[in-house]
Amino acid sequence: MKIFYKILILSLFCFSCRKPLENDSDSNTGNIFNSNLGNFEFSSYEPLSNKPFNVHYYFPENIDRSNAPIIFVFPGMNRDAFNYLSFWIPLADAKNIMVFSFEFNSYHYPGGNSYQQGYILDDNGNLNQKNKWTFSLIEPVFDLIKSQLDYNHDFYDVFGHSGGGQFVHRFIEFVPNSRVNRAVAANSGWYTMPDSTISFPYGLYETDLSRLDIQNAFRKNLQIHLGTDDNNPNDPSLRKTPEANLQGAHRLERGRYFISKSDSIANNYNFSFNWIKVEVPNVAHNGQQMSNFAANQLY
Repeated sequence: MKIFYKILILSLFCFSCRKPLENDSDSNTGNIFNSNLGNFEFSSYEPLSNKPFNVHYYFPENIDRSNAPIIFVFPGMNRDAFNYLSFWIPLADAKNIMVFSFEFNSYHYPGGNSYQQGYILDDNGNLNQKNKWTFSLIEPVFDLIKSQLDYNHDFYDVFGHSGGGQFVHRFIEFVPNSRVNRAVAANSGWYTMPDSTISFPYGLYETDLSRLDIQNAFRKNLQIHLGTDDNNPNDPSLRKTPEANLQGAHRLERGRYFISKSDSIANNYNFSFNWIKVEVPNVAHNGQQMSNFAANQLY
């Protein structure tokens, strides 16, 4: 079995070496899922068709592609989608799920503004058109997958770790009417508070989100997973702006603060609140261990 997974991961690495602009498959037409392991280039969302990106996927053998659960995986700031897919391959086999790992390449999606923050603000710091948000790509990808697989269900799960966790919790906030069933944001470095008095990206002030949008976001099943050992205030990749430091000294503190503050806001508005915090014992900033835990929580 270990040899099998090594072969799969080696194959996955070869797939990942493609340049972002290459398109060696009919990614938006025809059958793009001719194998159980591969990737496809997505460019059929018209407002961002000039910014293609790759989605890596894995289906266990003999899985019912029309009915098995789907999970979208979002990697951290390194955009290492193939690594995260390799984390999820044995989990997919064990849980009988289909995995899609998103690779927003730094060529078309440079920096945290384009990826983790969803391109809510344009390059000049102005509020972007909604159809230009990176967040606006996720539902069209699901539409493509649903069509290709003749999928019978109208929902999917999402998981993100580190920078991917940032992407996931903001996606829930800014696209509250998505078809996401369950979302896990794990070990995020900092958060966008659902607070209309704090300026974006630390809050929602001067964004177009309405109170109804916030209410709908609170209704989503969002799980904030926090490794109890992810508590290093000197981590070089940890944002240390004054606004981020107000959320806590390290990722564990900031995740606790995010849930506590969000719960308080929901109570003030008398909104239902379906977000929860789950602390993962003896785990630090480790994408594989957090993936393992999330898979066991979700499936």
